[in-house]
Amino acid sequence: MKQRTPLTHHSFRPHVRILIVVFAAHLINGCAQPPTSPDYPLPSITASDEQLLANGQPFEVRGVNYVRSSGVDQNICWTLQFGADARCPWDLPAITADFDKLRALGVNTIRVFLNFYVFGGSVPVISDTGKSIALLHLEDLIREANQRGIYVIPVLLIEYPQDQFASIHHERAFDVHVRPIVRNFAGNNGILAWDLFNEPDIGSPVDIRCWDWDNADHPGCFPLAEERQQFIAALSAEVATLDPGRLRTTGLAFAKSHFEPIEAAARIADMVDFFTFHYYDDGPYHSGRYKAHWYYGKGFPDDLRRSIEEIQALGLKRPIVVTELGFPTVPLDPEASRDTAMLNRDLRAARDLLREVGAGGMVLWSFQDSFTTLLDDLYPPR
Repeated sequence: MKQRTPLTHHSFRPHVRILIVVFAAHLINGCAQPPTSPDYPLPSITASDEQLLANGQPFEVRGVNYVRSSGVDQNICWTLQFGADARCPWDLPAITADFDKLRALGVNTIRVFLNFYVFGGSVPVISDTGKSIALLHLEDLIREANQRGIYVIPVLLIEYPQDQFASIHHERAFDVHVRPIVRNFAGNNGILAWDLFNEPDIGSPVDIRCWDWDNADHPGCFPLAEERQQFIAALSAEVATLDPGRLRTTGLAFAKSHFEPIEAAARIADMVDFFTFHYYDDGPYHSGRYKAHWYYGKGFPDDLRRSIEEIQALGLKRPIVVTELGFPTVPLDPEASRDTAMLNRDLRAARDLLREVGAGGMVLWSFQDSFTTLLDDLYPPR
């Protein structure tokens, strides 16, 4: 029997009022690239077997986590708030300038997180007086990205109350947050996919021993996992009804959470159109992601390769994208094991490995403040 040692809690995920934003994207050399004319609608992204397609041609996700616009004082406002926090004014010109930089560096998709409290949990997304300021700003962001040939992957649920996954809570979550957002953007080809929930397989806010919901050493983790799987199943069905032309995925903290716990009645792998998970080696912030994990533990790149190959071994023939991948560097993190040169080396190694095993791309987590430092020439410009 596998020994499942409880993992150590870390502080990587922010608290209730914080909105995380991520940029995603990738296009293989020689693959079809969507036009970048402001007036040209982006082609819908579809999935066929293990490939994402744009206009019927292979599409590789080349992406970056967009945490905040350049020049923002991260000590005051370190995440994008869509105008919901007066300390973090909405600055569309700064955001579009960043989009121009990202496009020039070869990025073709952005992934953004929609804080539950910003989008419906505290303020209605749409009311009798019209759309909320946050929704209007999200519309602006998606439009500006699309005009630059950049797709958007919105993460529907982030900062969702960790004690409200039971079936009695589904209707409220869908009614105040999911339905108004998805209906508003249904049919928009510039949305690559709906990411249903960010890292539902991390249960440490409820019980530190369930950092990985597959911790069999603690009996409380299994019912927590099943409850969350049922929530994702209902959410996936809801989104499929609201926007049937759009792909669905769920960004899991661990690749194995697509099929673990194996004793569960349902599995995430059967609820999505393509697979996404997050890969951090011994970071961020000593969270014990892969290198220190009881299931993995070999470090980069072996754990990344195993993650992909085990999903492929399910035989479901769907694309795989790593929607968070990053390495802290010094001096940003004095305890980090990589400098900038090592960062660039390992990001290229990750890119090449994913191409070798037939994955559909990756989305970088931007520990580094400079897009140029982070990306270098990782994604050849269009």
